[in-house]
Amino acid sequence: MHQENGQVERYCRTVLNMIRVEVNYNKNDWSKILWKLQLVLNITKHRTTQYSSLNLLIGTDSTTPIIHSLIKDITCEGSNPNRDAIREIRRQRAEELIRENKDKQDSYVNKNRKPPKKFQVNDLVYVIKSSQSTGKLDSGMRGPYKVIKLLPNDRYEVQLLAGAYGKTSQAAATYMVLWKGEWTPETCAAFFEEIEDDDQEPPLNVEGVAGPSSSSC
Repeated sequence: MHQENGQVERYCRTVLNMIRVEVNYNKNDWSKILWKLQLVLNITKHRTTQYSSLNLLIGTDSTTPIIHSLIKDITCEGSNPNRDAIREIRRQRAEELIRENKDKQDSYVNKNRKPPKKFQVNDLVYVIKSSQSTGKLDSGMRGPYKVIKLLPNDRYEVQLLAGAYGKTSQAAATYMVLWKGEWTPETCAAFFEEIEDDDQEPPLNVEGVAGPSSSSC
């Protein structure tokens, strides 16, 4: 699966974009121009390696493998006796550049990443599902869910506690937020009582002047 390899996925996306241009704008059949796209990709210099795919394959940019075999290397005969050795050096250099670029991209992506939070069975959580948002003011969070099973790679099996009650699904820890309950009159009664006590005026003495509070006696 190309999704398992970022470089392959990016290459497939490039091929699809080129096919879209030929089909939508040039009105060509993709099956008839596929050879042209393959040739363009094979002779185009890669930004990371600074070599084309054809150069790393046969050591030259001037011919395709089929033409190369038909002319029996006449064009390159005697021009560079160490062409095969140079090709191997280029391959090694290209491999080093690809590895350096990979490390650079990994460090950039993981720069602000943190280890995912850990959840336990029976924890109540919300799951971030931005794709299911119904408007600009929708938070994109769905739930609450109850964690019913721990899965490998920081994933969890969760069960919905509202709406379609009992429905189970899987979610990654990076898209889960611990649910701390809702504010209700019962849970917040003590908070409101404290506010009312603070708003009461101190008692007046006989002369109509506010007397000292008990805390200052």
